[in-house]
Amino acid sequence: MRAISFLALGASALALGACVPTVNYSGFTSGTAGTAPLRSLATLDCPATEGALTRLSQAPDGRSCDYEGWGGETVRLRLVALDGRSPADVMAPTKAELHALVPVAVHGVRAVDKDEPGEHADVDLPFFHVHSVGDRADVKIFGVKIHSDGDNAEVHARHGGTRTVVHASRDGAEVIAEDVGRTNASLVYVLASDHTRSGYRAVGYVAKGPAAGPLVVGEFRATRRSHADTRPEHTDLDRLIDRNLKG
Repeated sequence: MRAISFLALGASALALGACVPTVNYSGFTSGTAGTAPLRSLATLDCPATEGALTRLSQAPDGRSCDYEGWGGETVRLRLVALDGRSPADVMAPTKAELHALVPVAVHGVRAVDKDEPGEHADVDLPFFHVHSVGDRADVKIFGVKIHSDGDNAEVHARHGGTRTVVHASRDGAEVIAEDVGRTNASLVYVLASDHTRSGYRAVGYVAKGPAAGPLVVGEFRATRRSHADTRPEHTDLDRLIDRNLKG
């Protein structure tokens, strides 16, 4: 069926990966918050190097440090207090700042209406359902919901407390993954596009910590595509965060 584009299938694979649960986009991988209590920190542990990342600077108060990767990617590690606010509210200004650098347009994709005119195709199997008309399709695979309309795709996945949303189009992609529980919090935000005035192709953050805070936030910016086999910076970012929260 033409309506189920390669873009939608790629997005579905991404969301299915989130059900493991992990989010993976362009070589970037980050797990969920988990149930083991994460450490509450007063200052950050900022080693001189972490894999391909090299420390450039460190704040005197120990609450932030900056790194650079092999390909010029930058990472800023910060310790962010919640002060009674939700993790999503605390990270909202950072999300807006990153979106200004990589302004991926989110195209809403409406669900297929069984009564609308056009050539319909329906597949209903255990754990797999497809309903399409023309270039639009709704796909449901193991609880992952995909809506596609030509080159635009929208994916929603939920596994336990983890919520993953993917918006993808010719302009680029936006990935949001949030796992906020009673014990820990983990938030991932990624924007990627080949068409930006800022020169950045991928930006985003990983924010993890105790549910009451503070969060260890790793914000990254890259001007070139990342490939998991040759550019390990994103894995190193995970290690850098876990070094602080898990010891």
